Order: sequence, then C-alpha cells, then structure tokens
Amino acid sequence: MSGFSLSLLHTNSCVLVVKILQLGLLILLLTGCFSSHYDRTENFNFLWKIGDLQRAGDEANRLTKEGPKRDRLLYYLEKGAVARMQGDRKDSILALSNAALEYDRWFGPHLRTETKISEGLLSTLGSAELKPYKSRIYERVMLRTYQAHNYLLEGDRGRARAQVFKTRQAIQDSKDIWELELDSAREQAKKHKIDLSKTLSNHSGENALKEERKKIQSLVPPNLPKFVNPAALYLESLYFLHGASQREDYAKAEYSLRQLTSIYPENNWIKEEYKLAKSGRKETNPSTYVFFETGRAPVRLERRFDLPLFFFRATSRIPYLGLAFPILRTNDQYLTDLDIFSSGNAGKSVGTKLLTDMDAIVAQEFDQYFEIELAKAITGTIAKGGLQYLATNAVRSEDDLSRVVVGASAGMLAQVTTKADLRSWSTLPKQIRFGKIETPSDQKLTLRGTGTKLSTDVNLPSSQTNLVWVRSISAFTPLRLIGVCSL
Repeated sequence: MSGFSLSLLHTNSCVLVVKILQLGLLILLLTGCFSSHYDRTENFNFLWKIGDLQRAGDEANRLTKEGPKRDRLLYYLEKGAVARMQGDRKDSILALSNAALEYDRWFGPHLRTETKISEGLLSTLGSAELKPYKSRIYERVMLRTYQAHNYLLEGDRGRARAQVFKTRQAIQDSKDIWELELDSAREQAKKHKIDLSKTLSNHSGENALKEERKKIQSLVPPNLPKFVNPAALYLESLYFLHGASQREDYAKAEYSLRQLTSIYPENNWIKEEYKLAKSGRKETNPSTYVFFETGRAPVRLERRFDLPLFFFRATSRIPYLGLAFPILRTNDQYLTDLDIFSSGNAGKSVGTKLLTDMDAIVAQEFDQYFEIELAKAITGTIAKGGLQYLATNAVRSEDDLSRVVVGASAGMLAQVTTKADLRSWSTLPKQIRFGKIETPSDQKLTLRGTGTKLSTDVNLPSSQTNLVWVRSISAFTPLRLIGVCSL
C-alpha cells in the first residue's frame, strides 16, 4: 500500500473516530443518560415505601407519560401494581395490558423480534440502561398472575382463564428466550476471543464477582424449579380445582399441585388439594384462602469489579478488566406473618405459610442470566476501551487542544456509559404467603399482622370457596385489602 493511501486511511480513521465520539455523546444527551433510572424513580420509590399510594400512583402515571420510552414497560408495571393496591382494578388492568403490549412489541406471539440499528449501536456505545427494557422472566409471570386475579375480582372468568394460560406460556417462552440470549452472549464473547467458561471458572481467589455470585446462589433452595413461581401455580390450581367445569380442569389442577407438593412436601393444605384434584372432587366445607403479599423484592445495586479475564489465545490476555456489574440486595424489613381468625373468635387463629419467596426467585434468575450479563458487560467495556485507544491514537499528531478535546470526550463517553442495568419491577413483594380457614358462619374475618396492631376486617361473600388477597409493604405501613372474590 502506498504512503498516500496509508495517510488517507489514517485521516479517514481519525475523522471516523471523532464522528463516533460526537455521535455517542449526542445520543447520550438526547436519551438522558446523565439522568439514571435510579434518579428518575427515586421519588416514586420513596412514596411507595412509606405507603403513600395516592402520590405514588400519580408519580407512576407521570413516568408512563414523561419517562423515556425505552422504560415504558417498566413504568406500566409499577402503575398497574399501585392501582391494584388502591382497588382501582380498571386502571390496573389497563396499565398491565399496556405493559403486555410493550412486551409483545419486542417478542410477539412467536418470539420474533427485529434488532434495531439504534439498539445495536447503544449496546456498544451506551450503558445497559439505554437499551429498551423488555422485562425479566419473574416479572412476566407476575404480570399474568396479577392480571388473572384482576379479572377474577371483576367477575370476568373468561379473561381470567386466558391469563392463567398465558402464565404457563410466559414460562415456556422465557426458557426459549433465555437460550437464544445465552447463545448470542457466547457468540459475542467468542468474537472478542474471550474464553468465557475459563473466566467464569477462575479460582484465583481474587475474583470478587465469583464470591458475589455464591452469595446470590445461597438464596436459592435446591428444589425450586427454574423460572417457576409457586404463587402463580397455586392460583392456577385453585382456579381449576374449585371452578372446574369439566374433567380436564381437575387434570390441570393436579398437574400444578403435583409440582407444588415437590416444592412444599410438608404443606398439608397443598397435599389435601392434590388428593382432591386426583380424585376429581371439590371441597365439601366452605373455605377461604388468604394470599398475603409482604415486604419488597430485592433491589439491584451497582458494584465495580476487577475481573481476571482469559482469552482463547495465550498471547492475548488482559490480566484484569474493570467493569460495572449489578448485585442483589434483599429488603429485610417486612411483616413476617399474618393471623387469620373469625371476627368473633380471636383466640383461634390460623397463620400463613410461605408460598413464593421472591428473594429466591429473583436470585435464581439472576444466576441463570449471570453468564449473559457478564458477556455483555465485558464486550461493552472492551469495545469502549478500544474506542478510547483509537480516538487518542488517531489524534496523536494533532495539536494539543485537539488531543485534549478528543481525549476528554472519549473518557467522558466511557465513564458515563460504564453503568450496570439496575432496572426492575420495584413494587413486587418479598414473599407471597397463604393461609386457609373454614369460612365463618357470619362471613366475617379479621386479618392481623403477627405481633402488631395492624389489622383489617373482611366481609366474605356467601360462597363455597372465597379468595382474599392482602398486601403489606412494611411492618409500619397499613395492611391493604386488594380484593375478595369467589372461585
């Protein structure tokens, strides 16, 4: 190649790098990167924590209209959950339906999606939070579960049944999506010559990220199936068992209850219902089931790690790579149990039993996606590091001012885009518990937080099977009765 061609190539590279920097900074400014998800939702989360549902609902509504479009799905989830707690079922149904539509925009009924140019560019130049939020698996399952319950409260059994089936489909679709994303992440790592398996299995003792993963794995019981939410299974089984209109409904209930007995083999309520489903019979005594959501789900925090990195070629090795990665922190301030008793007989109460541990479910999914998220973080950091090198090298022969401007721009771009994705559905509970009691003759129940004075009275319909759903945000906020319905 001639000297003129090399000079022209160098000039073109310099112009290209500078244009990339300019484009990257412009995108960051236009998309509001300097205002993080944490900053935008700080007021909403504060209002939610203290139980100010009216103002929290107003803030969630504002975010669905004024927040970045890439996060609209998440804001609809928050709005739907708050409206549900306020007893505004129509608004909750609408918000959750909008969230489902946002999800379908990306994956559709057959998991078909198009990679958009803007998203592909931001995956290299932008932070993870600049990518459109497509929700997490446990969120999709809870979306369908909440929506099914909303329709039951509205007396719309047809739409409730459809949501029950969509819950099952959400789990299967999520497994397929996970496999596609894992294959994609591994392919991206290979393109950068990174031996991801060796990086993950490193036993140098200096891998703090590996230790953090062990803490997360310790939250997950060994008998919890992947991507399964027992509360969704239980609501489904009760729907088919007590609302059975054909033999196949009992079979559906039996299938779900069989899974639940493997998770909770000592739970007598579940075992009794499993026997009923197998025999194709319904409960003979009038019964009331109480679902108790308590506390707040884990939050994602950012931590910087120096990761030992291994490549397929021994001659190519970066000893340590600094990257931003999310970690999980549980919220341990919550109401631990609920006493359920007839309003005229406080001395004879029934407690609740654990049904869904959201800490475990979120941690399990976090672990399942660990390799995917790590590959994204590594390739993104390397790409930005390479861009910094090209930028500073391309203007090495330029004047001092040009070198300073390009160097500062490259550094700024790398700094503000090296962020972990901390987005998640924050209004989900820490636990979902449940209790079962024979329906009192006067159709009146009292629910009281164990060891507290927090309580609420419930008037039950005169029905064979009743379902009560109640929510507690913390041990200091009032109990909220979400709704009562018959199955």
